[in-house]
Amino acid sequence: MRLSKNQKGRDFVVGDIHGNFNLLEIFLKDVTFNPEFDRIISVGDIIDRGPNSLEALDYLRKPWFYCVRGNHEAMLIGAQDRVYGMYELWMHNGGEWSDEASDELLNEMAGCYRELPYIIEVETEQGKVGIVHADMPNSRSWDETLEAIENNKMRDKEMQVFLWSRDTYRKLRMCQEYPGAIKETSIDGVHKIYVGHSIVQTPVAYGNVMFIDTGAYTSGKLSIVDISNDEVIIVQAA
Repeated sequence: MRLSKNQKGRDFVVGDIHGNFNLLEIFLKDVTFNPEFDRIISVGDIIDRGPNSLEALDYLRKPWFYCVRGNHEAMLIGAQDRVYGMYELWMHNGGEWSDEASDELLNEMAGCYRELPYIIEVETEQGKVGIVHADMPNSRSWDETLEAIENNKMRDKEMQVFLWSRDTYRKLRMCQEYPGAIKETSIDGVHKIYVGHSIVQTPVAYGNVMFIDTGAYTSGKLSIVDISNDEVIIVQAA
């Protein structure tokens, strides 16, 4: 999905919500969010582990809320499609809330999640900004990756990188634990890429990949970034 430059409002990228929509509501109030002009772009994993996964559909229907597919959305899809072992994997990773939902509702959610893009690109004053759930294949530039997806030339194994990979996160940890051990690299052709999936104490970058999942379901902290100026806002319930 490509979003044109927001000429009238603000664009915010939000980390993994995991059903903690109460934290997002606190943020919307604190920044006087204007649904006419402002936009929220989620790095995915808006369901599971937190208390209000059933609210996810309501947000996906809002014209100002955009979201990429995360691995938790992928697990719900796989469970509904009866993919071998996927239901059990989902139950081990926070899908228990689905016991309260009807099959009709779960099928509706799966249908919505199948429409979610793997990547969102936003035009900004600084250039292209990308939003991906977990990671990027580091063998391609940004434009090469998008072209491969659009022309169905990307292998399934590479597509799974967007949902599950922690390769770049491991490089980040290596840099943190052993400064100078490896040289940071960036993805060519894009100003910055925001990802979730791997929990960090505070948003941090490796090259031009910025990790913004601060563990809303464990720490109670939801991180949001204003992509016009890289201002980080951390919301925590009282």
